[in-house]
Amino acid sequence: MCCFALLVALARASIGQEPPASRPPSDSSVRDSSATLMGRVVDSTGAGLSGAEISLLKSDRVRAISGDSGEFRVTDLPSGTVVFNVRRIGYEPATFTAVLKPGRSHRTNFQLSVMPRALPAVAVSDTVIDTHWLDQFNTRRANGHGTFITRAEIVRRGARTGIDVIRNVPGIRIESTRNGMSSRVLMARTMNRPCSPTMYLHGLPYSGTMEDFNAEDLEAVELYVGVSEIPPEYDRSQRGICGVIVVWTRDPRTAGRTP
Repeated sequence: MCCFALLVALARASIGQEPPASRPPSDSSVRDSSATLMGRVVDSTGAGLSGAEISLLKSDRVRAISGDSGEFRVTDLPSGTVVFNVRRIGYEPATFTAVLKPGRSHRTNFQLSVMPRALPAVAVSDTVIDTHWLDQFNTRRANGHGTFITRAEIVRRGARTGIDVIRNVPGIRIESTRNGMSSRVLMARTMNRPCSPTMYLHGLPYSGTMEDFNAEDLEAVELYVGVSEIPPEYDRSQRGICGVIVVWTRDPRTAGRTP
């Protein structure tokens, strides 16, 4: 009898009570999918530039301002191909592209050029030429040392991934990893043991691989197989590195257009 009375009392006490409030969805998944970019803003000599503003393309919001040594850190960035605008008084504004992995921190340097001063006696507005961002690629391509893949060639090959873009280049070997879930790029033109090339993205050192890129996001690729092909600017230490791959992602001004 006493147990029955206790159950009735508990049932009455629970009447009218609201169910426990559900917790708001955790934002850990949002944090896990975001990326972080840190590095320095430098001039042509490599000296750090303070007070440089770093923002995303087509956004007026300043995401970071470089410190005394040019260092900066930008968090909560979307993963994938992200385009940054970098501005500082006395220097030409510049646009940089980075490929960011979700949940990862990346390092890079943004280099700005001193803004040329207009001479009073010269009509600068009639003579200024807008330098295209692929000038370095085109200059090295004209020298004829290395393999150069343009946007038109990428489309013509029907490539879908970054690995597809370089798959048939002489001296390039694509091997599957042990688990078969990914591939690695080796350079094996000589009789020496195959080795992994050094990666650059827009002329800056890049710690990722060709698997980070979709063919749709690529504008051009340079490949230097063997020591004799590598330009001096990519082997400044003169250590005789294995080889070099330089990746150029799509120009924001032409992305979406038919090549």
